[in-house]
Amino acid sequence: MNKIISMVALLMFSVSSFACDEECRKQAAAKKHSIKFASYLNTQYCNDIKAEFLTSAIGSLQRYRDTRLNDSRNYGMKNTRHFIEQRRDWLQECDTYLSLSEGTRVFHEKKTTIKIFAALNSVSSELNSLLKGVTYSNANEAGANTIIADKFDHLFELVDDHRTLMQLRGQFITKR
Repeated sequence: MNKIISMVALLMFSVSSFACDEECRKQAAAKKHSIKFASYLNTQYCNDIKAEFLTSAIGSLQRYRDTRLNDSRNYGMKNTRHFIEQRRDWLQECDTYLSLSEGTRVFHEKKTTIKIFAALNSVSSELNSLLKGVTYSNANEAGANTIIADKFDHLFELVDDHRTLMQLRGQFITKR
């Protein structure tokens, strides 16, 4: 009887020693893909970056689109473009980390993640074009603003669809 209890106890403790935690998966992914992840990267950090983007950052972009887009002030466009690119870079870093170490994506599904990144790139490149003075042959200033406004709206729609899907799954995204 003592042998059976000893064997069960040994199995219980040995199984947990073979489990691989997040740091273990991070190191294994780094070794497998020959890359070095930043020390601050972990699932919680990526969840925080995503939540900040889905709440505060999108709110800021929405306010810019609604109130400042028609100002045609270059510094506002430049700052907004840098803001978008910074958030995109943070999210891409997390997406790479999550896909290689955890097998997930920053916006849960590959299709959604790709669409949101494409929309971020589209808005950023359009802002950059406007900063460089690109004009549209068949549009006046209001027409150019309509094009960038449509790109912002597309980004907002994708993010809203993602938030709605997460809420349906019981994963609420809130400000902290």
